[in-house]
Amino acid sequence: MIYTIFLYQASSGLLLYDQNFQKLDEGKIELFSSFFAAIKSFVTELVNDESKELKNVDLGEYSIIISSIKALDVDVVIITDKEDIKLVNNKLLPKMIKLLNKNELLFLSWNGDHSEFNIIEHPLTDLVLANVKDARKSLIEKPNQILKSIWSQRKQVSKEARENLIQERDLLIYKIEKSLLLPINLSMSEEVVELSETLHDEDTFLRYQSEVNRLKNEIKDAKFKLEYYLINMKSSLNNALQNLGSKLISVGDYKDTYLCLYSFSTKLRLLKDNGWEIYREMANKLIDKENVPHEEISQAIHGILKMSENVEEYLES
Repeated sequence: MIYTIFLYQASSGLLLYDQNFQKLDEGKIELFSSFFAAIKSFVTELVNDESKELKNVDLGEYSIIISSIKALDVDVVIITDKEDIKLVNNKLLPKMIKLLNKNELLFLSWNGDHSEFNIIEHPLTDLVLANVKDARKSLIEKPNQILKSIWSQRKQVSKEARENLIQERDLLIYKIEKSLLLPINLSMSEEVVELSETLHDEDTFLRYQSEVNRLKNEIKDAKFKLEYYLINMKSSLNNALQNLGSKLISVGDYKDTYLCLYSFSTKLRLLKDNGWEIYREMANKLIDKENVPHEEISQAIHGILKMSENVEEYLES
């Protein structure tokens, strides 16, 4: 099976085009994109390494096949199952080279716009599917094996440097475990991923890649919930005010508004280390009306009515 095809400009080492042929469950797409970044980085290093000629590279059950088309100034990189190496070399590659040569002007006049290569996506897909079996597999089925294979071919850092990097990474992990702030934890988790790659620690690399994706989703969900609470908070408050009639504002039923505002402050606390307290205090005034002066309840209600529905404004420093 063919997993991925890369096309590099040989003279500059720039990635021109890449196309995946893998079957991914929707829940694994983000994880794969992060994991795939390590593969892409390694492939780019191989292509740009002037100290060695282009060659096939072993990745356990998989193989990286590299071929140069000098007339187009293009290096073709294919990741495939090891069992399909002969099939790729003898059957697919000659047809691929013929297809790419038909688009010679596209490669020789490239101006930096990657979207220009979209024109070859469908014919390249048809060519791959017609010549190589589709086993409905993915590289992410055995990520540890691939990362071990990649990192075994990279130079190890010195013992002293390794110890320093481990200490730096462990300190970050400790801080992540103690912190409630999602954006800060995301930034630190991304650093842990980078350090784990340098340390060739595939287990921590993959674990914190998953953590990075989880945090991104949690931040996205928190922002969605903030918007939801803002809208419902104002709606419930307007309903409560309409039901007052001629009664004093301090005797209104603000339980629903309180719940929305309290939940709003709780979600905001996950995204920002200050500012959320204001909304928690306003919420408490609505639920504890008997012990709060009438003027303060009135001020809190007016403050809620004036709150912006633009979530990003609450996240600014």
